[in-house]
Amino acid sequence: MKKTIKGNPYITWVLRVLLILTILFFALFSMDVIEEGKGFWETLADFFMHSLPSIVMIVILIVAWKNELLGGILLILGVIGFAIFLHFKINHVTYLLAIPFLAGALFVVNYYFLGKKSDN
Repeated sequence: MKKTIKGNPYITWVLRVLLILTILFFALFSMDVIEEGKGFWETLADFFMHSLPSIVMIVILIVAWKNELLGGILLILGVIGFAIFLHFKINHVTYLLAIPFLAGALFVVNYYFLGKKSDN
């Protein structure tokens, strides 16, 4: 009996690593809030606000690790939501959103179209 395995495992791992690297890259931008003269609580609040995209992508990565299709859809919706929040302004942030959007789209494509047949 043929059983369909959803997604190619090699592409799944490449997408996971790509998303982890993207999260680390976005997290680097959180460090720019540390300035001399700011109070602890103000710095902490600014750091949290700048870390929100990374935190959201970490949660989506955890979901995608368990359910590739749902993780890909959430990643695409998250990028679209963030673009709406930015009022679709074309700037450097919009270009950075292309990477998570493509990763989400590739999670969905991998789930539906790149599965292999197994004899189990």
